[in-house]
Amino acid sequence: MPMNLDYDKLSGKLSMSKLLGIEPAGLRKLLKAGLRRGSSTEELNDLIALHFDWTPESEESKRLLAHLQEIGWLVFVKERWKTQF
Repeated sequence: MPMNLDYDKLSGKLSMSKLLGIEPAGLRKLLKAGLRRGSSTEELNDLIALHFDWTPESEESKRLLAHLQEIGWLVFVKERWKTQF
């Protein structure tokens, strides 16, 4: 079943408490994977496929990544996707 996200709730500065309260759990896991050393593009794509059942080329996947970058929660640094607080 396709995952529907409420992008209006994905806004503001990310904090650890906000991260722990994020639903759905798949999004929380994706962001947690970006902590510390970050995730490679392949790892990020695998998480999206696993938790959202989307391909990396899908419009949904592209929209999610673009939104997370736009609000500053996810950045691409030195070949790694990193979660930013």
